[in-house]
Amino acid sequence: METKITRLDDFGRGVTRINDKVCFVKNALSEEIVDIDVIKEKKKYQIGKVNSYITKSDKRITPKCKYYDVCGGCNLEHISLEEENNFKKEKVEKILEKFASKKVKVNKIASEDEYGYRNKITLRVDNGRICLLEEESNNLVEIDECILAENKINEIIKELKEIVKDEKDISKIMIRVSNNLERVMIKVDGKVNDVNLFKEISDSLIINDKVIKEEYLLSNILDKKFLVSSDSFFQVNRKITEMMYRKIIETVKENKPNKVLDLYCGVGTIGICVSSYTNNVLGVEVVEKAVESANKNKELNKVGNIDFKCGKVENIIDNSYSTYDLIIVDPPRSGLDKKVVEVLNRSNSKTIVYVSCDPITLARDIKLLDNYEIKEVELFNMFPRTYHVESVSVLERR
Repeated sequence: METKITRLDDFGRGVTRINDKVCFVKNALSEEIVDIDVIKEKKKYQIGKVNSYITKSDKRITPKCKYYDVCGGCNLEHISLEEENNFKKEKVEKILEKFASKKVKVNKIASEDEYGYRNKITLRVDNGRICLLEEESNNLVEIDECILAENKINEIIKELKEIVKDEKDISKIMIRVSNNLERVMIKVDGKVNDVNLFKEISDSLIINDKVIKEEYLLSNILDKKFLVSSDSFFQVNRKITEMMYRKIIETVKENKPNKVLDLYCGVGTIGICVSSYTNNVLGVEVVEKAVESANKNKELNKVGNIDFKCGKVENIIDNSYSTYDLIIVDPPRSGLDKKVVEVLNRSNSKTIVYVSCDPITLARDIKLLDNYEIKEVELFNMFPRTYHVESVSVLERR
């Protein structure tokens, strides 16, 4: 059927109405007239697929990735990076207004390479084929490369394609490269017959959670070094990560806090990077392995004024933490636990730096943090060509 796209939703899909029900259409832009099939019918909405474009937007470009129509890794390759950045700014502003009741003007969006930026990728292996997942399904798409990934990763993929022709009992391979691109970590799930084939192309090798060669990958952010395990969270875009960390450091330097609390601290990257600009830092993290890595990173960087506690943030934080005058939170996509919000509202902290990968939970939490006011919001395009966006919000006590 023929229909007109009226706008984009938060995931970059075109929005139209079919028989008085909203319909989301991938790879469709505002004001385009498209011929679509409805491929999925839900109670409150429909999913449509474009058969042909009757009228195309002047903002449309040709995607560079040959797997774009089937792979679920990208969403926005059919618009320019400039339009993508505008979309993300407008999206966050609308979400903050809708869910936080805050009319906020996003200061700017930091953006760099649109391709070749990912330092980590997880591949599926199926009967000797290297694959990624098809969008919204468990179907596999065989690939030769991923243009979002660093060139070093694509070089490794070429070698793996030859290896898995004989190693057909492998189900998954993770590749991570250090931020200086000099070292490679490979993690393999499944039965491996010839371990040496993987040893030859890696500096760190883990097979079925067993360390075969070097447990950690040495990477860097700004002037700090970090040991990263195969399961550690570590930002995938080295250039944007450094931009984001500079923003956090700048905020800490401006506030001159005596004590900094770093919640959901992971392997300690943010806390260690800001430790030079305060007297004391405490990091809290639930993943035991991450805390082990954080303590190793503390020693690696010879930082004496930071400590780490292992446990759920909501189980650890209480009113005794009110002495921290700047708090950094970098929660998972689900955002802050209700108890954490309550303690933060009662704290004496002058400033909260909220690092977020999900603008909807960010907006929800900002509304609940009613003793704080948004001073500024900056965006960081950590994941170009996708709908995802990272943000740093600075909140000040009312």
